[in-house]
Amino acid sequence: MAFYTVMIPPPGSGGPRDEIEQARLLPESFSWSAFALTGLWLLGKRLWLATFLFVLVWGALLYAQNRFGLAGGAVLLAHVTIALFLSLEGQNLIVRKLARQGWRFADVVEARGLPEAERRYFERALAGETVPMRPVLPMPARQQPAGPAPIIGLFPEARGR
Repeated sequence: MAFYTVMIPPPGSGGPRDEIEQARLLPESFSWSAFALTGLWLLGKRLWLATFLFVLVWGALLYAQNRFGLAGGAVLLAHVTIALFLSLEGQNLIVRKLARQGWRFADVVEARGLPEAERRYFERALAGETVPMRPVLPMPARQQPAGPAPIIGLFPEARGR
C-alpha cells in the first residue's frame, strides 16, 4: 500500500466541489524517473530553483574534476547520491512548491494505486468526512521579564552567583 498526499488549489479557485475535483494526489514513494533522469525530471516538474542548484552542483563537480583531478568515481558517487535524494524526496519538493503557490494540504490517502487513491479521496471528501485543516496561528511574541533575567551558570553578568 502506498500513501498519497492530497493538495487542493488555493481559495477562490471555485467552490468546495471544484476544489475537490482539482485536487492533486502525489505519491509518497520512490520515483524511478527522478533517479534515472535527475535534471530532466526537475525541469519536467518545473522545479526551477532545484534545477538551478542541480546545475550549480554539477558545474562545481566538473570544475573540481578538471581543475583538481577529482576522480571519476567520486563524481559518479555524487551523482548517484543526488539522484537517490531526489528520487526519495522529489515528491516533497513538489508539495512544497504547491504550498508556496497557495495550494493547501487536504488529506493523506492510503491505496494500492492512483485510481484507488482518487476514488477513496473523492468518496471521503464528497461525503464531508475530511476534517478541515486548522489555520496556522502566528507564534506569540516572547515577552521579556520586567526585572533582570535569571542566569544559570557562572557568567560575568551573574554578579557573584
